[in-house]
Amino acid sequence: HSDSHSDDKDIKTEHLVETTLLFDEIYDIDISEGHYRVSVEILMAWEGETEKFLNKFGDTIIHGHKMEEFIEEIWYPEFFVANAENPRVTHYKTLDVIGKKYELFERFEADLSIDGDMKGYPFGTLDLFMDLAAYSGNVSKMLFKPVEVLIGHHDAHHRVIKGNWVEKKKYIEEEKRTSLNHGGKEKFSYLISHINVAHNPSTAIGKILFPLLTIIIISIMVNYINISYIERLRSQITLLLIIPALKFALEKDIPTTSYVNFTDGLFILASALVFSGVLITGYANNVRVTSNSVKIKKVERLAKIVIPTLTAIFLIILIFSTII
Repeated sequence: HSDSHSDDKDIKTEHLVETTLLFDEIYDIDISEGHYRVSVEILMAWEGETEKFLNKFGDTIIHGHKMEEFIEEIWYPEFFVANAENPRVTHYKTLDVIGKKYELFERFEADLSIDGDMKGYPFGTLDLFMDLAAYSGNVSKMLFKPVEVLIGHHDAHHRVIKGNWVEKKKYIEEEKRTSLNHGGKEKFSYLISHINVAHNPSTAIGKILFPLLTIIIISIMVNYINISYIERLRSQITLLLIIPALKFALEKDIPTTSYVNFTDGLFILASALVFSGVLITGYANNVRVTSNSVKIKKVERLAKIVIPTLTAIFLIILIFSTII
């Protein structure tokens, strides 16, 4: 199901362009760099003087040189992809007439820039949006009228969204935005599609949560095992070295944001816990040499009760501030 809305009823325009988008491929989703790639089909329909087309070509679909020559004789909608990193690459275009409407079809691919905004990462959704900006006339000349956005053809037996992502929601909308074009005062029609995707649960748990929570649990459990302080210290140092290695391995999967997301918070929590474990265990080993039983009990209480309690409190705060 896809929703669409447009506030074109209050504006009179020469050409109301009914537009349908279909995504054939959504791939190379790079949340750390904030971009992804698409292969898209767009169908734009508008009312026009179709007799000229019918007299010349009859009931047929034109493309290539025929279309390029004919389209220069009529008005047609032109757009650019506003959030593309490079100009779109057009595979092919066709022009047809259905009733009193022209139908312009185009298949293209583009590299798109997005906001890698997932506060609860690896939970939550990522908005894969695409902005199409009309430039063949301001809103009084043309308006996009969103029809629907589709994910793949119903008879295509392949995954459209590549990688470990699943679709959660899709919708299409029209907005009117100012542009420096035409002196900067006039508004132009923009068609914005939104494909909201989320990591599948197995990826979120298996790749990110399980390793980090395992490090946190082992760091706490080491203090309850009947081993020497030196062996505890070795274990904590080993965990401390594993954390940056895990962070490096997941670098391309973690969004680069100006705020702390859930995964960043878990890394900070795990690092702080293990580092405090190294300091406490090192101090406890020195106290053991002095045979000061009162100090040893205090250090043991700190390692076994205070630190795990603080960890649990910070974990709850992190969950509530990023996910809930």
